[in-house]
Amino acid sequence: MIPASPVDKVGYYCGRFAPGFFGEPQNSFTNLAFIAGAVFAWYVWRKQKDRDRWQLPLFALAGSIGVFSFIFHSVPTRLTLQLDLLPIQLFGLAYLAYIGRCYLRLSWPALIVLLVGFFLARQLWIGITPRGALGGGISHVPAVAGIFFLGLVLLKRGIGPGRCLIAAGGVYVLALFVRAWDLYLCPVFPFGVHWLWHILTALAAGLLIYGIARTPPHK
Repeated sequence: MIPASPVDKVGYYCGRFAPGFFGEPQNSFTNLAFIAGAVFAWYVWRKQKDRDRWQLPLFALAGSIGVFSFIFHSVPTRLTLQLDLLPIQLFGLAYLAYIGRCYLRLSWPALIVLLVGFFLARQLWIGITPRGALGGGISHVPAVAGIFFLGLVLLKRGIGPGRCLIAAGGVYVLALFVRAWDLYLCPVFPFGVHWLWHILTALAAGLLIYGIARTPPHK
């Protein structure tokens, strides 16, 4: 049986040692990796001659994942958990919309069908899978599948950041493996490995936005 997490009422991870804002610093401050990834993507974007300003909101959303995750891990409550999840969902849908519209050249009706279909499929997946499976990472599986699918489509067509999406998907899978083992490792490693989940998912998000910054869509 998985040992209980100190915050099992608001999340499935371990590593909180005390109440208060700095009760789990390793989980809080590793969220800076998301901001670092967003800043690096912006730096790459600035160096492009044919840069697309619509990429900037995606960089901001990727960075905001780290900001709101920092808030949650500093003050873990049900409210801050929802604030933590919101930018993740917004980034995923916005990135899917950007790839669909700017690289795959989908029409607006087709794009809306794609976004709604993905959202509903993800909600159905969450509803039918065991709560807390993979250390709570089970809800991320549709995103991983979507990243691999988009990456393969882009690679097949020889356009856009296909390789970066495939690489991001691979890192995301590794992150899920790490998250799945977090609670099991708690008895022998009290710090847990949730902090490593942050670093790996930040790397995955960084690869996604680096890919579009490096290879902007043709006008």
